[in-house]
Amino acid sequence: MIRYYDDTLAAERLKTCYGIAPPGVRRYLETEIEHVLGRIRPGDLVLELGCGYGRVMRRLAEKAGFVTGLDTSYASLRLGKEHLRGIDNHSFLCADVVTPVFRAGVFDLVVCVQNGISAFHADPEILARESLRITREGGLVLFSSYSDRSKV
Repeated sequence: MIRYYDDTLAAERLKTCYGIAPPGVRRYLETEIEHVLGRIRPGDLVLELGCGYGRVMRRLAEKAGFVTGLDTSYASLRLGKEHLRGIDNHSFLCADVVTPVFRAGVFDLVVCVQNGISAFHADPEILARESLRITREGGLVLFSSYSDRSKV
């Protein structure tokens, strides 16, 4: 079985897609990152679901206490280790987003941005429930998804 984000759009191919994005898409992506950064407090423990090669994680690590990136693509995670070289407050984990791998209430912020919830091919209710379970009381879960009506 081919898993699109593991086999087809991973690592260098994923990086290339972001690198050739048109200006409107780049503005949208930057605005989304700024929205997330505006909700991080110094010292926060952050989890990024579907982190790919760590493009967003690098920015989150500038502000958070510690960032964990979760993805199913070993190739993307290997590239992520290179991309975040020299940054100490992060870790990567190869796992599925709906498989319980963290204890309850661990994270201050769980983020799923710039790849769309639909990219996971997981039951959105299970994804949301698991994200809320691992977020501490008073924490925040931020998801984004794409609309086919988007005009960027």
